[in-house]
Amino acid sequence: MSHATAQSTSFTLRGAAGALAAWESVPPHDVEMRGTVLLVPGFTGSKEDFEAMLPILSAAGFRCVAYDQRGQWQSDGPDEASGYTMSDFADDLILVADQISDDTPIHLVGHSFGGYVARAALAAHPDGFRSLALLASGPSSTSDINFAPPQLVAQLIESGGQQALWEQMSLAMAALVPPAKLEFLRNRVFTTKKANLIGIMRATEGPTDCTAALRATGLPILIAYGNSGDLWPPSVHERYAEELGARTAVYDGVGHLPNEQRPARVCADLVAFWTGIGPAR
Repeated sequence: MSHATAQSTSFTLRGAAGALAAWESVPPHDVEMRGTVLLVPGFTGSKEDFEAMLPILSAAGFRCVAYDQRGQWQSDGPDEASGYTMSDFADDLILVADQISDDTPIHLVGHSFGGYVARAALAAHPDGFRSLALLASGPSSTSDINFAPPQLVAQLIESGGQQALWEQMSLAMAALVPPAKLEFLRNRVFTTKKANLIGIMRATEGPTDCTAALRATGLPILIAYGNSGDLWPPSVHERYAEELGARTAVYDGVGHLPNEQRPARVCADLVAFWTGIGPAR
């Protein structure tokens, strides 16, 4: 789990606070190139969260790049939580987009907190992007969420570090995740900087919604979510999609990880979404 798949290549991107570990998956030589996709992971996540999706999307003609955000897993990052503001994450994303751009706007995909970062980057720099897809990423972490408030999670990590966070995570996953995957997830949590974990929670303590700015871009938006066990109830995703004028994709019996639980279906929905947008401007 800690290395690139046979279909993907490891490489390094430049972030504002150091090197960012990334994977790239490109279409086969006999498949027409249809665009570039940038995938952004969430809290405690990494590029590996998209491992099952990358070969499917590249086989459909899309060059895909997924990266570990600052301080996550194999990426560099500051040692202080103050170096992990929403602006810091968004600035990294914009830098990454500049490095992988082929002079056409990029399709942006964000999972959970990665969706927050994607929203902020797109609102700040809409010309660099062609569309936005939010996977299991609701409008706010402070209301309408089936999870502990960010302030409490930050306090847990401040006092007990990665160990305290992992104890809570493993309780929920032990019976559902194979041992090898569970070991990878544990290693990832303990390798991710404590400052990253605290910083993300602090970044989501306040308002994170930018609905008006997103609507003003006029870019197509897709909201994709599972209807069972996600951090946000389906009604919250539905309301958010209506506010954004976004399309929706719903996965029955899926929780917070449609990218891992239904990768083929998610990819099919993304390809249909992008195909319907038309040629790059």
